[in-house]
Amino acid sequence: MIFTKRFFTILLLFISSIAVAQELEDKTLLTIDGNSYDAGTFMRVYLKNLDIVQDDSQKDIENYLDLYIDYRLKLMQAYELGLDNKESYKKELNNYRQSLAQAYLTDTEVTESLVREAYDRKKREVNASHILVKVGPGDTPHDTLKAWNKINSIKNELDNGADFSQLARTKSEGPSAGNEGKLGWFSVFRMVYPFENAAFNTPVGKHSDIFRTDFGYHIVKVFEDRPARGEVTVSHIMTFDARDASEKTAAKRIQDVYKQLQESGKFEELAREFSDDMSSASRGGKLDRFGTGGLNAPVFEDIAFGLEEKGSYSAPFKSKFGWHIVKLIEKHPVGSYEELAPSLKEKIRKSPRARKITDSFNKGLREKYNVKRSEEVLKVLNETITDSILTNSWQFDPSIKTAGLKMFSINDKDITYADFYKDVVNRQKKDFTNYASREDKIKKIYYDFIDKSIAAYYDRNLVNENKDFAFIYDEYKEGLLLFDLLETKIWNKAKEDSLGQQAYYDLHTDKYQWKRRVDIILTQNTTEEVATQVQQLLMKGTSREEIKERFNIDGRTKVMMSNGVVEETYNRLPDNFEIKEGVSSIYYDEKTGFYKVILVKEILEPTQKTLEEARGAVINDYQQQLEKDWMSSLRNGRNIKVNKKVFKKVKKAIAKNV
Repeated sequence: MIFTKRFFTILLLFISSIAVAQELEDKTLLTIDGNSYDAGTFMRVYLKNLDIVQDDSQKDIENYLDLYIDYRLKLMQAYELGLDNKESYKKELNNYRQSLAQAYLTDTEVTESLVREAYDRKKREVNASHILVKVGPGDTPHDTLKAWNKINSIKNELDNGADFSQLARTKSEGPSAGNEGKLGWFSVFRMVYPFENAAFNTPVGKHSDIFRTDFGYHIVKVFEDRPARGEVTVSHIMTFDARDASEKTAAKRIQDVYKQLQESGKFEELAREFSDDMSSASRGGKLDRFGTGGLNAPVFEDIAFGLEEKGSYSAPFKSKFGWHIVKLIEKHPVGSYEELAPSLKEKIRKSPRARKITDSFNKGLREKYNVKRSEEVLKVLNETITDSILTNSWQFDPSIKTAGLKMFSINDKDITYADFYKDVVNRQKKDFTNYASREDKIKKIYYDFIDKSIAAYYDRNLVNENKDFAFIYDEYKEGLLLFDLLETKIWNKAKEDSLGQQAYYDLHTDKYQWKRRVDIILTQNTTEEVATQVQQLLMKGTSREEIKERFNIDGRTKVMMSNGVVEETYNRLPDNFEIKEGVSSIYYDEKTGFYKVILVKEILEPTQKTLEEARGAVINDYQQQLEKDWMSSLRNGRNIKVNKKVFKKVKKAIAKNV
């Protein structure tokens, strides 16, 4: 069996809510060679794994105690071998820790609120227009005021009954101005977060208050609001004319394909044969599922969503990309909150709205450690840091009189001005944001530095700050150690011990037998017509290369071929395949949409596998034998004691939890 470290440790990371009796938390349940193990940890491990254990015997607490003892013995051996000192182990553990800590460096309540908000919006779509007056984050106060005055004047006109579309066309500075500010239909995550908020919080037929994004000042008007259409999966056949084409044939070609489709109904075959969309033609025209706005082609999307019956297809129509025929494969309504919450959470994490979570988390930490943003500190910084910071060229002079002074404290850790000045120098190397003034930039860096410092402190002390993290982190450490131990004692030995493999093979030759096999050339063809021609060519003895050269031209793959010796149960052979030498009948594979023709060159009857042929299976079986022998030797020479009184209480406490 082959494991990866990630897979192996994930087996240990199924987290559940575990109630451990407080009076048993630190009681010693087990000692091995003088090392003590508490009842609380044993109960957490047992209850955590209870739902994922398949073997009922392992649910028996007496049996599970034996497994737990073996687990501890393995870890002791890993430490005795010094596996925890390996650089690769330390590096991997650090990577895991950073990943694990992310779940504890966030505000879960705000996260949940944002996920719920995103889900509610995912069930809606709005049709809106907007007016934009551009102003950037680093623009001067003068330019910002000028932009504000302009957008405020527009807002006053709208409030007094002016036509929104007219003002968007004549006064908006956005790219949609020429189209009266129209944005079309959109749902959650299609717009920047402040814009989305305004659009979803403005009643139909009304315009919003003025709001700002990184692009400038906006006013949005919502014209329609409807339930979301969800997503759809379709296939299409597409034709288009190249810009420099001397003759425009796309419209005629799509009509010809449509006639063939009405006669044959074989959409996938026609897509492979005639569609100009090379990225989807090989898949029978199938496109990845999409929702409103997903293709940036409203005509195409409306027709795709307008199809009602699975398998139904549209008449030819034209989009900005070319001519199409669309076939409905499946509609995907908006799923339940439980289904979508994980993906929504990931989208939020990667979007600017995650700043709301970070801000709330940092605010909580500032309160926890009693760290306040100080106007006095800002005054010192403004007296010390020059205008050169605006060009990212400010240099820290260690002799600055404030360098050694305390800026603030986090518990017993003092943060000095020098720590901040060094951070400023490092930040200059990668911060190219435009700021309106030196004071604005210093203030932003100061606030960010506080938050970064307290978050780093909390992260470093997570083991002491959070019991859940400590428990799971210990499991990470132990899981990685066990992986390295098994790799050292079992897996590597099984792979590298060629004499042991030979001896094991010689004792178990009856386990390694070939089933009946066939030496074949397997062809997969896009249409039945092509398959018939390939069948005839194979009967004539035409080579694979000649067949592929004949059919696979102009960038279109009509025939795929593979060859080799396979067992009769090979999964790419048709279910009802008749094994006999020669060229087969034509078999249609409904799963792939291909027509298969197989040339059976030779039938090989069951035989004994050589060691080389059986090497993979032999290594796997030999590995299991090594592990069995090793497990039986684990307790040799160990002094193991179970506190029976504590174990009795543990059994009672666990009985209340299950």
